[in-house]
Amino acid sequence: MAEVSQPPHDSGSFPFPPGPLGGCPEEYRRRRTECPLGPVTLPSGDEVLLATAYDDIREVLAGASFSRDLRYPGAPRMLPGDALGADPGALTSMDGPEHARLRRIVQGAFTPRRAEARRPQVRAIAEELLDGIVDAGPPTDLLASYAFALPVEVICRLLGVPAKDSGLFRAWSDALLSLTPAAADERRRALAEFGTYAEALVAEHRRAPGGDLVDALIEARDEGDRLSEAELVRMVCGLIVAGHETTAHVIARGVLTLLRHPAELAALRADPGLLPDAVEEILRLQIPGHGALLRVATADVTLPSGAAVARGRAVLAPMVAANDDPVRFPEPGRFDIRRTDSKHLSFGHGPHFCLGAHLARVEVRTALEAVVRRLPGLALAVPAEELTWTTGSRVCGLRGLPVTW
Repeated sequence: MAEVSQPPHDSGSFPFPPGPLGGCPEEYRRRRTECPLGPVTLPSGDEVLLATAYDDIREVLAGASFSRDLRYPGAPRMLPGDALGADPGALTSMDGPEHARLRRIVQGAFTPRRAEARRPQVRAIAEELLDGIVDAGPPTDLLASYAFALPVEVICRLLGVPAKDSGLFRAWSDALLSLTPAAADERRRALAEFGTYAEALVAEHRRAPGGDLVDALIEARDEGDRLSEAELVRMVCGLIVAGHETTAHVIARGVLTLLRHPAELAALRADPGLLPDAVEEILRLQIPGHGALLRVATADVTLPSGAAVARGRAVLAPMVAANDDPVRFPEPGRFDIRRTDSKHLSFGHGPHFCLGAHLARVEVRTALEAVVRRLPGLALAVPAEELTWTTGSRVCGLRGLPVTW
């Protein structure tokens, strides 16, 4: 079948730099207008197709004619020797019955009801962290002292993982999420160290169960024989990384967004009932990264834009580009806390929809409500233009968020 014509310039290299203050890359906007599906070069050197229109991206994520299973020889890789893309134990690296089996084992811990039941615990953690911040006095790096600390504490309690090890998790996460080819050795080392840690954690839980999620996964392995030992270890690693990294950056970027929009912040303080829609708008605008995992077409496909994808062709479908499409979101760059029916794709779509979406919403909403209420004089301690952002990573986040009050 004939594929979409190539745009009138070189394919460009992924990842593209973010827009101002971590916003949607301008390259996505340009491509959406000129060529909504066109070639792009990955850090590995592999060339794939890049989708930039909401409907096309949603179609790719839906999974009916696209697969995340890139474990076959010669499959495209995000990075040379990409450890994550080739990891046979990762939920994000499989599809079909195998994926459904593993997802079923863990998804019960992340239902809307279970997430809502954790709200009092999340609120208590937020209040405790803010007590410490207030007692220490300004200024503080809110990214480290609050935005990261809260989801790390939540996921550690959920899994039964010592919170004192959170520094290790962040270092390993940084290495595993890197998109820098030069960091290949660091990624391999981090994956090995993380696996060794998870093996020791599982062994400790076998000796002294605590009734948490790790114990439930062990039971699925030991009694039902539904998890292999390798799957169990990789599941623990994946839940730790996914359970804190992106949520932390959404909280920090959410605070920054509110501080950059004082009228909306004042409206939220006057009417807390606006918070649910405000959180969805923050999730739409402030997805921390490209939200792009490679998928391979399992059949010839014509996308909603009319662009054609041949069977076997790999497509990159960044959720941040979908959330910025003016066809779906009028004035997509405007922060509008009264925007309703925001069917953003920040948590994905289809079979790989984020398991922790409901818990993440509880955490972000609780964290923002508490910080707005407890720190009425909250302000940036430096000009916004002086804030620095991570580069060369699957996650685009602040390096720090210095604030005063």
